[in-house]
Amino acid sequence: MKKRCSVIELEIDHKTDEIAAQIINWRRQFHQHPELELNCCHTAEVVSQHLLGLGLEVQTGIADTGVIGVLASQNPGPVVALRVDMDALPIGEQTGLPFASRVDGVMHACGHDGHTAIGMGVATVLAQCRDSLQGTVKFIFQPGEEFPGGSKIMIAGGALDSPRVDAILGGHIYPGLPLGKVGVRYGVMTAADDEFTVELKGTGGHGAYPHQCADPIVAAGHLITALQSIVARNTDPLDSLVVSLGQITGGSGYNVIPERVVIKGTIRSLSEYSRETAHQRLKEILNGIQQAFGVEHSLDLIPGNPSLTCDRHLTAFIEECLVDLVGREQVFSIPAPSMGAEDFAYYAEQVPATYLRLGSRDEAGGYLHALHTPYFDFNEQILIDGTKVFAHLISRLLARATHLSV
Repeated sequence: MKKRCSVIELEIDHKTDEIAAQIINWRRQFHQHPELELNCCHTAEVVSQHLLGLGLEVQTGIADTGVIGVLASQNPGPVVALRVDMDALPIGEQTGLPFASRVDGVMHACGHDGHTAIGMGVATVLAQCRDSLQGTVKFIFQPGEEFPGGSKIMIAGGALDSPRVDAILGGHIYPGLPLGKVGVRYGVMTAADDEFTVELKGTGGHGAYPHQCADPIVAAGHLITALQSIVARNTDPLDSLVVSLGQITGGSGYNVIPERVVIKGTIRSLSEYSRETAHQRLKEILNGIQQAFGVEHSLDLIPGNPSLTCDRHLTAFIEECLVDLVGREQVFSIPAPSMGAEDFAYYAEQVPATYLRLGSRDEAGGYLHALHTPYFDFNEQILIDGTKVFAHLISRLLARATHLSV
């Protein structure tokens, strides 16, 4: 981090360094006790008790285990929120860490233990700088980012209201960037993600007499091929779209034509036009398969997260601040969207938002594994740097309210 000159920025750095060991210990505690989906009971208890101890106004129980902490200064100003995700993944850990998960088959393989620790660090530091802040900080500790989409539930429960949020920040520990670098993105950052399940129901029978059957396996084969034509022939190749199939089940024997086949997949899109086109073509192709092969079909299409769009005016201000805070060489302008998804997108639909990638790849330290793998870990220095970055950004946003009127 570069040297600060203002009193509050020096204070933020000093107070963060003072609690560095505590931030790391929080991360390790959360890592040992990972929790899935909306069931982040232990994590929420630790978070809420700490925020209460800091003197924040605390609300619990939103999205089952969500926690909201409001830090109001005595000075007028806007409301800036920091969203933190808390949930883990159903993955068996294989890191060999001394603080590895104590829950079989569950692991913080996406860095949310680190995110929660950073959020608690930012709350601690800014609470100690309360008299120097201008406005209000709202900390949104959210369960269920991986599933079932906790942000939508949090918003429905009033997370962005009382007081109404003027701008929101979020971020993710990210092994796609080197340790110390911070990634920013203008406009669309991640894809919308939709889930679908198709059931093809035919007439089963003996494999020796296919003419007496309506074979759902043959129909499924043609469906799999036809679905790829959506990307190849129905949408603009410059407007990224992915249609991927992840599961197919059906049949019980080598010489038995089954009655049914089930196929599951995902649609990832960057624009609403491509998203709607993919949905429509999926339905049309299924109708064609039904007519061509004499099978019945059913479709369960579940819309997921929308695409995450970072507000350009807010992101420009954040990038300007980051250059001053960490140096131009450490700020990376992300050139293209990711086809991954992030439910922070729901917040970005409601208020100006921006989302940072906190680089964690550290070849010298051996931190090279990807997110959502049983080996994922990160250099814990990122917890200290991340706390400083978000504390500084929030402080500067509060002091520059004009940048929130976008």
